[in-house]
Amino acid sequence: MTEQPITQAQDHDRRIGRLEGIAEQLTEQNRQTNARLDRIEQAIAEQGRQINGRIDSLTRWLVGMQVASLIALGTLILTRLPS
Repeated sequence: MTEQPITQAQDHDRRIGRLEGIAEQLTEQNRQTNARLDRIEQAIAEQGRQINGRIDSLTRWLVGMQVASLIALGTLILTRLPS
C-alpha cells in the first residue's frame, strides 16, 4: 500500500495543529514562570521585613550602649572632680 500525498489543506491543518501545541506549551511555561516569580517576590519581601526588624533591634541596642557609655563616662568624670 502506498502512501497518499497529503493535500495542501491537510499540510496547513497539520502545521496549525503544531503551532497550537507550541502555543499551549508556551502558555504553560509562562504560567509556571509567573508563579515562580511570585514566590521569589514573596520571599524577597519576607527577607526585607526580617532585615528591617533586625536593623530596628540592633539600632535600639546601639543607642542603649551609647546612653550607657555616656552615663558611665559622666559618672567617672563626676567622681574624679575635686571637691
